[in-house]
Amino acid sequence: MLKRRISLLFCLLFSLTGSTSAQLDSLLDVLDTELDKRADYLAEKELALLQFDKLRSQTDTPEEQFEITLEKVLALESFSFTRAYGEALRLKKLARQLGDPVKINQAKVREAFIFLSAGLFNEALDSLNTITPSSFSPELRADYYATRARTHFDLAESYAINTLNNKFLDLGLRDLDSAIVYAQSGPLVRLSLLGNKEMKLNHPSEGLKFYHLVRKHPEASTRLMAKEHGAAGVLFNMIGQRDSARLAIVKSAIADERTVTREAISLVRVARYVYEMGDYERSERYIKVGLENANFFDARHRKMEVLDILPMIEEGRQQLLRAQRRQFVIFTVLLSLLLLLALWLIRRTILQNRELRERRQALLDVTQQLRANNNALRESERIKEQYIGYFFQTNTKFITSAKKVIDKAAKAIYAADFKEAKYQLKSFDAKQQNKQLLQDFDEAFLTLFPDFARKFQALFPPETIWPAEDQDELSSEVRIFALMRLGIKNNNTISKILGHSVNTIYAYRSKVRGKSLLDKDAFDRAIMEISSTKPA
Repeated sequence: MLKRRISLLFCLLFSLTGSTSAQLDSLLDVLDTELDKRADYLAEKELALLQFDKLRSQTDTPEEQFEITLEKVLALESFSFTRAYGEALRLKKLARQLGDPVKINQAKVREAFIFLSAGLFNEALDSLNTITPSSFSPELRADYYATRARTHFDLAESYAINTLNNKFLDLGLRDLDSAIVYAQSGPLVRLSLLGNKEMKLNHPSEGLKFYHLVRKHPEASTRLMAKEHGAAGVLFNMIGQRDSARLAIVKSAIADERTVTREAISLVRVARYVYEMGDYERSERYIKVGLENANFFDARHRKMEVLDILPMIEEGRQQLLRAQRRQFVIFTVLLSLLLLLALWLIRRTILQNRELRERRQALLDVTQQLRANNNALRESERIKEQYIGYFFQTNTKFITSAKKVIDKAAKAIYAADFKEAKYQLKSFDAKQQNKQLLQDFDEAFLTLFPDFARKFQALFPPETIWPAEDQDELSSEVRIFALMRLGIKNNNTISKILGHSVNTIYAYRSKVRGKSLLDKDAFDRAIMEISSTKPA
C-alpha cells in the first residue's frame, strides 16, 4: 500500500512538472509575440502622449492644464525619465501658478516617484521630505506614504551594511503601515500594500494570499498586475517554488510589454531564467531588450542590473557557439565520411547493375539463340518428316510405274512377243517421270514453305520476276534455292536432282544472286531465314 502511494505521488509530481513546463513554454511564446509588437505598442503610446499635448493646447485654464499634465506625467513615469521629469517640472510650475499647496505637494510626489524610478533614491527622499501630507486626501496620503515606503525599501537594498539596511527597512515598514491606513477607501490598493508588507516581513505564504486576491479582483489593471506578478515571483522563490516564480515573472514581463513600461526589471529576470534553462538565444534577446529599456528610460540602477547579468549570458552564448562549432565540425566530418561511403556504394551499385545488365543480356541472347535453335530443330524435324513421306510416296509411285512396265514386258517376252515387249519398255518415259518428280517436289516444298516464293521475290527489285510454268510450281532458278533452303547446297547433288549440268547450276546461282538487292552472303542468309510457318 505504501509503495502504491509513493508511486502515485511520483506520477503526480511528474505530471505537475510537465504541466508547468508546458505553461512556461506557452508563456514564453506569448512574451516573444509581445516583443515582436514593441514597435506597434510604442507607436500607440506616442499617439496617446500627443493627445495629451493636443488637449492641453486646447485649454486656457491652469486648472485643466494641471490635470492634463498630471495624467501625462502618470503616463510617462515608467516610460521615459527625461520626458517624465520635464513634465513634472511643468506640473510644479502650474501648481505654483495656481497657488494651491495640495497641488504643489502632489506634483512633488510625482517628481519623487520619477526620481525613484530612475534610481535616484536620495533625490526622491529629499523631494518627499519637503511635503506636508496633512492637507492631502486619504487617497493622496496613501500614494505619498507608499512612495516613501518604496524609497526606503530601495535604499535598504542599496546598502550592504546591516545597520543601514535594517534602518531603512524599518522606516519603509512604518511608511507602509501609514499607506495601508489611508488606503481604506481603495480595497485593491490596500490588498496590494498588504501583500507588499508581508513580503518585506518575509511572510511569503501570507503575501501570496493577498497576491491571489488582487489577481482575481475585476478592477486589477494590467499595469498593477505587472507589479503584482513581479512581487509574486519573489514570494514563490522564498518558499522554493521556482517554477511558479518563473511563471509569475514571465507574466510580469508580458504585462510590462503591453503597457510599454521601460522602467522594469522583469524581462531581465526572465533572461536569467531562460539562461539557466539553456535557451541562450532567447536569453540574449531578452537581455538586449532589457538593456534597451534601461537606456530608453535612463535608469542607472536598472542598467547596473542588466550589466551584471549580460557578461554571464554572453559567455553562455559563446559557449553555445563553441559547442555548435564543434558539433558542426564533427557533423561535417561524419557527413563527408557518409558521402564517401555513399559514393562508393553508388559506384559499386552502378558496376553491379552494369554486370547484371550484361549477364541479363547474355542470358537473353542465349535464350533467343536457344529459342531460334529450337525453332530450327522443330522446323527441321517437320521438314524431315514431310520429306520422308514425300520420298516414300515418290519412290512408291516410281516403283509401281516401273513394275507395271516390267511385268508387261516380261509377259510379252514369255509369249515370245518381242515386239510387244519392246513397246512396253519404250512406254516408260524417264523424262516425264523426272518432270513429275520435280512437280511433286514443288508441291511438297510449297506445302512446307507456303510463303517462300513471295519472300524470295522480295529479295529482288520489283522489275525482276522469276516466273514458273504453273503457279503451283517453281522456276528452275528458284528451285535451286529451294533445295538450298532444305540444306542441299552441293552443286553436283543439285545438278543430279534437277537434271542439269553442274555448270548450268552454277550459272543459275550466279545469275540469281547478281540480280538480288543483297550481296552474296546476305542473300544466302536471307534464303535460310525464310520460315516454313504459314503467313498469318
